Amino acid sequence: MQGTISARTLDYFGLLVAASIVALCSAGVTAICIRFEQRALAWFFAAAFFGSALFGVYCLWMLL
Repeated sequence: MQGTISARTLDYFGLLVAASIVALCSAGVTAICIRFEQRALAWFFAAAFFGSALFGVYCLWMLL
């Protein structure tokens, strides 16, 4: 069946939205940590940003 929406598609879409929200929040926290010169926390949240962005790309790839 081509062009139908399955439960798996909705799962990946939900994960994509969640990963995008986590990436957005961690990018904001990274900016705050840089502003207040908290280097260790900034590195942690930057890694969280890149990890969630990569996971979002994976979910997007699975949707396409």
